[in-house]
Parts: sequence; structure tokens; C-alpha cells
Amino acid sequence: MRAPPPLRLLAGLLAFIQRPTRVAAGVPACRLHRPPAPRPPPAGGTVRLHLGSLLLAMLGFVFTAAVCAAEIRVVGSDLLGPGFQQAVATFAQQNDAAVALDLRGTRPGIEALRAGRAEVGLFLFPPGETPPGEPFFHRPVAYQTVIVLVPAALPLTQITVEQLRGLYAKAAALPLDRWGGLGLTGDARLRTVAPCALAPGRGLSLPLFRRTVLPDGELKPAVELAETIDKLLARVRGADNTVGLAPALPDLPAGLRVLAVAASARDAAYAPTPETLHDGTYPFRLPLYLVFPRAAAPALQQFLKFLVSDEAARALAQANFLPLPDGVRHQAAFDFESLR
Repeated sequence: MRAPPPLRLLAGLLAFIQRPTRVAAGVPACRLHRPPAPRPPPAGGTVRLHLGSLLLAMLGFVFTAAVCAAEIRVVGSDLLGPGFQQAVATFAQQNDAAVALDLRGTRPGIEALRAGRAEVGLFLFPPGETPPGEPFFHRPVAYQTVIVLVPAALPLTQITVEQLRGLYAKAAALPLDRWGGLGLTGDARLRTVAPCALAPGRGLSLPLFRRTVLPDGELKPAVELAETIDKLLARVRGADNTVGLAPALPDLPAGLRVLAVAASARDAAYAPTPETLHDGTYPFRLPLYLVFPRAAAPALQQFLKFLVSDEAARALAQANFLPLPDGVRHQAAFDFESLR
């Protein structure tokens, strides 16, 4: 963290206290002076002692103010959104802290952190890539995911990864285009499924789905791509034959259902929740990692605890992240205190 101007005042006060002074008229401070007992100590010495105590108290105040005023430079993903930026601004105002955000993306953020131009990073790494090791500390604070939406009136509650591959992959081994392939019966089984997703560049839901489900990343030509989340939700809600891929939603609109997803036909299906994302039972997740130098943890305590607070969790949810489970966040705040 950058050294603030109050440190110059601290140095000046130290020099003032340490300079040679006199404890009584005509008696140098560096000379031992024993006033005859039982006479009280000279008035000048008492004044000087009181002045020294006052200055030491001022030093403590100035030093505390200097630490509090040190700027915390935060770098990271450009997907954190304006809600998170506002939450950080509120934290800074309420705690009289200086926080500088530079959210241009994970790659430039890692470079800045390694070069010492930042204290805290919030990064999304591609599947298979690990966060930096020592001297840095890292842990997840939220997750990007993919949710599978259908109209609420549709009699379907779960789906498998293989079935999703059949609906979306151009080169699926078992292509699906009818609801009967998803377990529906009666007249519905003969109806065509209309798959849709949020367009690339509008979030990480489709790139994450491709990396996890599609063997070569190519979608069927029939997959409809929506330019905004609102258009995607309207498309799924407005037709009774649509399946949609979306990021996590802070609030589920009426008329839609989120399907539970099973890794295979033999496995249990799980809904996307903070708990299933964190323990890995829901198959689609991309962690948002908090990364910082381990040695800086004591100086960053207040801000680190904010990042796992209820306020930060709500702000991240507005940017389509699923936060950590409450108990995990509370434990993380406690664990930060033991870092050195």
C-alpha cells in the first residue's frame, strides 16, 4: 500500500521528542540530576514529561490514521459490475478508507498484482488454470455458473449433461430435438425443442457451457442466441417449447423454472445453489478467486472481511455471481485473522 502523507508528520514528531531538552532551568537533559530528597521534581521536568506523554499519544493517533489512510489498490475481472463498485465505495466511505478499483480484466490484474502495483485481486481463471501460489494466498469468494431454464408450465424438473449435449452440440453422439428424449410423454414427446442461450460476449454462461459440455465447442445451427438477458428470459417465458442457458439470476422471474442438472443418468440431479456450487455437485461452476500477498493480510483485514460480507455477496449477486454459502463466508472472515 502507498505510504500516506501523515507518515511525514510522524517522522517530524519523533525528531521533536528525541531532540536534547532541559528538565530544569540550567540543567542539561543528558546529565543525571538528582534533586535533594524529599523535594519534588522540578516543575520543568513535570511539564516535559506531560508533554512527552501527550506527544506519544499523538504519535499513536497519527500512525493509526496513516495506516487507515493507506490506499488499497484492487484489480480484477471486468464482470464485477457497477453494483460491486458501489458497494466498495460505500465500504470506503463508512470506514474512512481509500480503495482504488481497476477492473479491466484478470490478465492485466495478475500482472499488476505480481509487479506490486496492487494489493488485492479478484480473478476468473479458465477451467484448468490455477491461481498464483506463494507468496500469494487465494480462495473462492463467489462463482459464475450456467442455469438451465424452461417455462414453468412444462412438466420437467431435471436434465442430464448428456441430454444438454444432445440439445446443443453440433457433433453430439446422441442428438436430441424432441421432448420425448427428455422424458416427456403423451403429445408433448413429439414436439420440437427450441434451444437458446445468451450470446457470446454477453457473459460467461455460454463459454463455460461450451468448455464443460460441448466436445468441440460448436453449437447446433438451430440454437438461438439472445443479445441480452432480458431477451433470453422473454424468449423462454414466451414459448412452451424452449430451453435456455443463462447466468445465475439474483431473482427468478415468474413463469420460469430452473432445472436441476445431473452429471449422468446414474447420478443425482442438483439445483444451482451456493452450497452445490461450492461443493462441486452442480456441474457448471467457475470460481471468482480472491488473491493477495499472504504477508499483507494483517494490513488488509478490514477489506478482506468486507469481501466475504453480506453486503459484498448481494453486490456480486447483482453481477450474476452466486456467493459462497453463509457459513463458508463467515468462516473465511475468521480464517483471515490467522494469516501472517
